[in-house]
Amino acid sequence: LSLAPRLPRREILAMEENHPTASIEPEANGALLVKVLIPVLSPHLGQGGHILYVEQPIPEQLTQAADAVQVAYTRYHQLMLMREPMKTAFQLSLAVALLLAVLSAVWIGLHLARRLTAPIARLAAGTQAVARGEFIPLQTVASHDELGVLIHSFNNMTRQLARAKQQAAAAQEQAEQRRLYLETVLGQISSGILTFDGENHLAEVNAAATHILQEDLPRGSALDILHDGTALEPLWTLVADWVEHPRNGMQKELQIERSDGPQTIIVHGAHFADDAGSRGFVLVFDDISTLVAAQRSAAWSEVARRLAHEIKNPLTPIQLSAERLRRKYLERLGDEGETLDRATRTIIHQVDALKVMVDAFSEYARQPQLELRLLDLNTLILDVLDLYRGQENGVEIRAELGAGLPLLRADVHRLRQILNNLLRNAMDALQGDSETPEGKHILIRTRLTDSDPAKMLELSVLDDGPGFPAQLLARVFEPYVTSKVKGSGLGLAIVRRIVEEHGGQIVADNQGLQGGARIVIDFPLG
Repeated sequence: LSLAPRLPRREILAMEENHPTASIEPEANGALLVKVLIPVLSPHLGQGGHILYVEQPIPEQLTQAADAVQVAYTRYHQLMLMREPMKTAFQLSLAVALLLAVLSAVWIGLHLARRLTAPIARLAAGTQAVARGEFIPLQTVASHDELGVLIHSFNNMTRQLARAKQQAAAAQEQAEQRRLYLETVLGQISSGILTFDGENHLAEVNAAATHILQEDLPRGSALDILHDGTALEPLWTLVADWVEHPRNGMQKELQIERSDGPQTIIVHGAHFADDAGSRGFVLVFDDISTLVAAQRSAAWSEVARRLAHEIKNPLTPIQLSAERLRRKYLERLGDEGETLDRATRTIIHQVDALKVMVDAFSEYARQPQLELRLLDLNTLILDVLDLYRGQENGVEIRAELGAGLPLLRADVHRLRQILNNLLRNAMDALQGDSETPEGKHILIRTRLTDSDPAKMLELSVLDDGPGFPAQLLARVFEPYVTSKVKGSGLGLAIVRRIVEEHGGQIVADNQGLQGGARIVIDFPLG
């Protein structure tokens, strides 16, 4: 019975339509067993329904080979199942590796490029700094190749540029200091200075030139444009002639006609050439109007002194002789002595007039002998005004005296003479002015002014008369210059002499009351 196989009921049940079937099944011990079911259709076996069942153990060698095949097949199926995930994993791994490799290559490239381009970048930054004017040497590179030589040369260049910049700055500072020095000198001197370049354009003008010429001369103005019909036409004509026709000793005295009177200037000219080869022309001039007036005053003083000396001597004998003739012959002639009476009276009156003129000459030509003492100018003015108030001449005299004025060191008699002369001149001008029959006024004003370098005590006398004639305004203080029919013309000249003796200044213009005359006197304090 042990040799009989087990009934393959399950396999028989599994047969379909009597088709043969075969299978290989493992045993418990690991061996393989081939099971075959074949329907038998043989007439010798009677009717159908027989089945041949065969079991055949497979040899161990084949079993092992079959196991190996099965294992290989299983692994193959496993690998087939893992193919796509593994491909994806491999692709991801390769991609990551490639990315890391690329990043590493880029980083290494950037690092190497930075090492190679850093000196060039520093060199570029250095050139930009040089362009901005910052001459700073670059950090040296420990290399002896072309780049190291280039940086070394660049550092040498920047050092040289820095030294050149320092030298240029020092030269510019010296030039600026020299220019400021020249401007200071030119600004402080009293002479006017004009310089023209090689194209006859105005290059430099100092403050004294503008003050003397009384015109604003813009720099860069052409000499031809300055000829534009101004009062300075004689000056520009002379300068143009000197520029076009150079000569030695270019010096001339010019007289410029102004609205307030003539102005006398003395002009010097010279050509020059600087170190750069540029040529030009310099004009130096001074206003000598005051000097000419002082010389004229000195000449008149000398003339007055000599005339007073020469005229005064024969006056007394002439007067005595005329008086003796009257006493001796007038009564003897009786009715026929009318001619003698008239002649001797005329001689005596004219001698008295000559004596008055001689006294004026003496007063103008006298040497200053002042008795200086402290006085109150306001009190002196009030004392003088008391002498003129109450006169029936139709002139009102008012006083605007500053309060708290300091005492003035002066000669009281000379100041009284100044006030009398100024008031008398103002009253004569108002009484002789027939165009303004009413409202004739004289104003005397005092105040303290802040003048450089010290304070001054100002005395002003103003009236509302016709004022000074324009043609005489610049010469009103000269002797024998007057607009009155009667008068010697020595009043204002004596006033200026007294003011100058006290160290003061006097100015006359037509800015008084309603455009009348005005006399302003400044006395120094201390």
